[in-house]
Amino acid sequence: MKGALHGIKVVDLTRVIAGPYCSMILGDFGAEIIKVEKKGVGDLSRAFGPHYKGESTYFMTYNRNKKSIAIDFRHPKANEVLLSLIKDADVLVENYKAGTLESMGLAPEKLLELNPRLIITRLSGFGQDGPYSKRTCFDAAAQSLSGLMDITGDPNGDPVMMGIYVCDMTSGLYGVIGTLAALAARSHTGRGQVVDVALLDVACALTHSAIFDYYQLGKVMKRNGNQDRASWPASFYKSKDGRLVFVHAGIDDTFAALCRHIGREDILKDENFRTLAGRTKHINECDKLVADWIGTCTADEVVVACEKIGVTSAVVNNMAEMAQDKQLKHRKMIREVEHPVFGKMTMSGPVVKMSDTPADVRYAPPSLGQNNKEIFANLGYSNEEIAQMESEGVI
Repeated sequence: MKGALHGIKVVDLTRVIAGPYCSMILGDFGAEIIKVEKKGVGDLSRAFGPHYKGESTYFMTYNRNKKSIAIDFRHPKANEVLLSLIKDADVLVENYKAGTLESMGLAPEKLLELNPRLIITRLSGFGQDGPYSKRTCFDAAAQSLSGLMDITGDPNGDPVMMGIYVCDMTSGLYGVIGTLAALAARSHTGRGQVVDVALLDVACALTHSAIFDYYQLGKVMKRNGNQDRASWPASFYKSKDGRLVFVHAGIDDTFAALCRHIGREDILKDENFRTLAGRTKHINECDKLVADWIGTCTADEVVVACEKIGVTSAVVNNMAEMAQDKQLKHRKMIREVEHPVFGKMTMSGPVVKMSDTPADVRYAPPSLGQNNKEIFANLGYSNEEIAQMESEGVI
């Protein structure tokens, strides 16, 4: 079946994570993604390890459902080629530092004059304006400036960087949201527009109630370790077989169910424990209650018991255990894909499931310049013209 964005053409000038993740998701939904890469080098992430049969697994993770062409961006004819791609495209996605697109001779005003229906989705570290806009940025810089790192980790230790590139990936998601909103608006106005997403803005949006708390309550959010910020008991506890298990019994009903299961109904007679407001003043006692019980059980026994009584729980998996998870396999989040060179390979799949226009993995991640001839032929270039561009070093 065709995807929800079938017929939408996206020119992808992105590299590394945030931009490629954005365009990849558009491709999952069925858009045609033409990834334009630097001739001879490609997306910077092609060089990042580890590699599988010479290809970066980092690159392959964020570039399924795309076709790749390779251009020498410094060649005098490069802009001519780019403009031929853009003139009938629906979306252009880029994640250069602010001002780079303009310095390439591809200012949004010029592109919208060429193609008034074009959506130009721009992802950058700090946005297209403001005092930081000309700075370079990576995920950790956004985590740092936003305070995300300062609220992550042990309360008695140093700030800790999150284990994955959360700001990059969430920026990609916001890029998709902005692009879809702009496409919806275009269906009414007939006009394209610029979508501007910044990693720092995204990181700021991930800080929960920190801004509200600071300005209205005068409170500065602090590191909280593994403890839930809103209800108790809700934390990670060690089972008798040494596994860490997350248990959330912070809602009054679930706390009561847990107390009854472990034979501690007596504690529910005390207002200080029966209600969340009371438990707020007795977090350590609540944690001990749960920890003492879990310490007598295996991790699997805890999960089975919690499922039976309606309490949320989960064993802390390592990545090897996650990669074998039966729920993720059932949901096709872990799936086999046919690669034209490597044959069958296992990778992650699209998150969003749709009944009529499903997201899918239609293409394995492309090799550099894999689709040069196909794309340029579709643009109307003859075989002779394509051969000439090759001989001149344009592509």
